[in-house]
Amino acid sequence: MKKIFAVILVLLTVFGLFACAKTATPATEATTETTSETAEKETAAAPEKIYKVAVLVPFIGDQSYFDSVNAGRLAVEEYPNVETTLIEMGEDKSKWESYYLDACDGGYDLIVGGNNDAEEYFYAAAEQYPEQLFFNFDYVNHVDLPNVFAVTYNTPELGYVAGTAASLITQSSMPKANAEKIVGVVVGMDFPAMNDFVSGFCQICYENGVQVLIGYPESFTDSAKAKEIALNMYAQGADVVWQVAGGAGLGVFEAAAEVDKYAFGVDSDQTIALSGQPNLAATIVTSFYKDCGASVKYAVDMLIAGTYPSGAQTLGIKEGAVGLITNQQYIDMVPQEIRDQIDAQVAKVAAGEVTVISALADDAAWQDIKAKATAPLN
Repeated sequence: MKKIFAVILVLLTVFGLFACAKTATPATEATTETTSETAEKETAAAPEKIYKVAVLVPFIGDQSYFDSVNAGRLAVEEYPNVETTLIEMGEDKSKWESYYLDACDGGYDLIVGGNNDAEEYFYAAAEQYPEQLFFNFDYVNHVDLPNVFAVTYNTPELGYVAGTAASLITQSSMPKANAEKIVGVVVGMDFPAMNDFVSGFCQICYENGVQVLIGYPESFTDSAKAKEIALNMYAQGADVVWQVAGGAGLGVFEAAAEVDKYAFGVDSDQTIALSGQPNLAATIVTSFYKDCGASVKYAVDMLIAGTYPSGAQTLGIKEGAVGLITNQQYIDMVPQEIRDQIDAQVAKVAAGEVTVISALADDAAWQDIKAKATAPLN
């Protein structure tokens, strides 16, 4: 009897263990499913990273250069995962260092700044904050740091195209073109980075038998001085003047409107920028742009993609970073034959078929072509 009872007890124990094992399996599966579902919910609920970008410029409102940078900031501000801060540092350079250092303590993912005027403070901050990413939207003297990406623009190519248009217009039968083969360019300041705009301009004008008048207001804000220079150029026979002087360049358009002559804009479509001043906008045949705004967007896109680089890059006509605005006003003002010639020259430059002189790269060549192009015509 005891043996039978023992056998029954063993069988009950075995069946009990089996039953427990069968019951435990679904419990484990249920736990796994719940954990998986929880992880998915947590992932779905996790907020998307917000990229914070600071843009440092002296000021905006010049309707050309710094406004182009700000346009790039506004473009990325439209991204759902980007927040931007515009920091206007003012024109007192003694304060710029503190602006950059304060930005480095501001918790930004990217600091955008630099250019010729601010590079000293930009790179000093980048050295002090090696974990902070920086973007120089328009470098002249790049410092190779692992946390800095910088771009520059092939402004000699831009000047070459502008000079092509100017030399063709001054020799054309367009209504405001006179018999004199003279054009002008007003450059904000006389230093290599700014003269880089003018070297290609002088090169093609000289090749086309056109004299160039060059004036420097030594300011990017003194529009009265730029106007005075432009009026003098028009009085000497120039029928088109290109402004490469930022906010000061507004004086060129004022001069053109006053004497009913042609003008060229710079950095962005200044016909649009000056739409609130139609008398000035009407003088602009076209604008020759250096798209700093597009480069800001370019940098932020790489930041978001996780492919932010270091080093430096040059952007030119081939990359679409410099060129001329072909808006309706340009089409209406410039005959098809001239537009075709300009397009052909742009294509040659983009294809690398033209060697353009650079004031930055070759000062001797620049001084030589400047002397030749500005010499009075025989």
